[in-house]
Amino acid sequence: MPGKVNPVVPEAVLMVCARVIGNDATIAWGGASGSFELNVQIPVMGTALLESIRLMSNATRVLADKTVAGLEANLDRAAALAGMSPSTVTPLNRLIGYEAAAKIAKHSVAKGITVREAVIDLGYVERGEVSEADLDKALDLLSMTHPGVAK
Repeated sequence: MPGKVNPVVPEAVLMVCARVIGNDATIAWGGASGSFELNVQIPVMGTALLESIRLMSNATRVLADKTVAGLEANLDRAAALAGMSPSTVTPLNRLIGYEAAAKIAKHSVAKGITVREAVIDLGYVERGEVSEADLDKALDLLSMTHPGVAK
């Protein structure tokens, strides 16, 4: 497919994780196989542990350098998606009631608009049931995710 980018590094890291999980099972089995204070499984346990450390250290370095470095969040898109989440309507319950808030959430999802846009679209601000200031305060995503912090 033209323009497709294969996520080979994250896929390789997942394979490393699978190997580390296998090594963990080997270590657990070896640890459970000891008799008294003598455990002949120590060499395989040590080899599995060292291999896991080497694999994870290399994989995290490659993941950081080739995948994570340079990533930038699209803050506008993230804010739009967060504003479209029906769960953000919950603070409106105390202002306009549960039934109205549920109607707003359903309208927001159906139209693919933010909760704020749905409140305005359905006429709650125009009718004076909620002010724009109260709407801004109730739908402040930062205060929802960081209690005690407001814009």
